[in-house]
Amino acid sequence: MEFSTNPLNNMKKSTILAFAISLAFYSCSGEKSTESHEDHQAQEESAMQSVSVPESKGTSEIINSYLEVKNALVEDNESLASEKSQALVTSLEQFDIATVAGNEIEELERLQLDAIDLAKNIQGSQIADQRESFQALSMLMKDLLKIAGTDRTLYHQYCPMYKNNTGGMWLSAEKEIKNPLFGSSMLTCGVVEDSLISTVD
Repeated sequence: MEFSTNPLNNMKKSTILAFAISLAFYSCSGEKSTESHEDHQAQEESAMQSVSVPESKGTSEIINSYLEVKNALVEDNESLASEKSQALVTSLEQFDIATVAGNEIEELERLQLDAIDLAKNIQGSQIADQRESFQALSMLMKDLLKIAGTDRTLYHQYCPMYKNNTGGMWLSAEKEIKNPLFGSSMLTCGVVEDSLISTVD
């Protein structure tokens, strides 16, 4: 007589998923994990999805300025984040949408204008407000770059504990987690969810 092993497999998968989620929260709350860093990194990489986007040099200045704002927030540097956001506003305003191929020009224009507004909000704000605007800006940036393209691989990173555990995301040029939404208070809280990889059409 044959017995189905599917229920057992489902139980195992559920147990592994529950463990992974609890591990992320333990890591973010500063508790020591029993899992080695190498094993945890391997799990993240195996779960990470890649999104192919057009290769483009046209967004280079936008990306550079965005990453400088991110790094300032990682360092808890409110005045530097405000300063770097001015360069981000300029690079967004100077971005020539006409150079982008495809039929999503109206959506790209909307994303550009909304991103400019959020980048302006970072200027002169207190750091908690800067981080809130930056998190919203990061979501727009990902959508913008999926249409307009990138000149490098970018990693979509996510912290489940931001804003009373509602979560927040940002983009990074490195896989290593350096959290701009918490800075030094929870610098390594987060996981890599996916990546934007530029490809030649």
